[in-house]
Amino acid sequence: MDARMSKATRCLHQFRFSNFNEKARWALAFKGLYLPRKDYLPGPHGGQIKKLCPESFTPVLEWDGDHIQGSAEVIDHLEKVQPEPPLYPADPVEKEEALRVQAHFDEKVGPEVRRALFLDTMSDAAYMANLFAGGKPWLVRKSYGAMLPLVRPLMRVAMDLSLDKQSVGLQATEEGLDLIAEQSRTTGYLVGDRYSVADLSAAALLSITANPDHPDMKRPEPMSKTTRAWMDRWKDHPGTRGIKEMYARHRPA
Repeated sequence: MDARMSKATRCLHQFRFSNFNEKARWALAFKGLYLPRKDYLPGPHGGQIKKLCPESFTPVLEWDGDHIQGSAEVIDHLEKVQPEPPLYPADPVEKEEALRVQAHFDEKVGPEVRRALFLDTMSDAAYMANLFAGGKPWLVRKSYGAMLPLVRPLMRVAMDLSLDKQSVGLQATEEGLDLIAEQSRTTGYLVGDRYSVADLSAAALLSITANPDHPDMKRPEPMSKTTRAWMDRWKDHPGTRGIKEMYARHRPA
């Protein structure tokens, strides 16, 4: 699938295991849209995605000839073309707050938790290859695992994976989980008394701390030692329990 495809094509271009890509998948599923997915391998993906969009990041929603890049942009597009069921609150004040919460998690939490996770776990090449190339043929998985030591420098630059950023990433992760636990205590939701883009964004972007029981984000077993240590770090936080509850209630299978 490429930019020359039919204008009627609808497809999600994605990384198989990614918090920002999960945000787009969740929004599509919530709308009842189960589109084909094209999986890319982090590192080699850059040139392929740039054939579709100006930047190299995913997710990219291909929709009848258009390419919508970025999870927040995908959600905004879906709210326009398929407004039911809604992710934006009807009340203007609550909508503004929900979009503010989404922006906070997109800008302050999502990139930091991803950075902290990779700094803790990216040394396990075989497990990383299983995460990102799990749906690929055996030879592709083996080849990707073998090339990961060469891909790591590209990933370090792209995601600013310097060791001095690790403490910042861990702190932002904990603060994000705290926010979920505290702000949803009264109604079960982050804004108002119903599920919205705020809850989806928070739960999807921090799903990599919670290992929710959903096929799109459930980690393959056996986990690597570093991945197990990462999951154990957060398992008793009330925020991860809130994420799992949000998945159980609102993430379609």
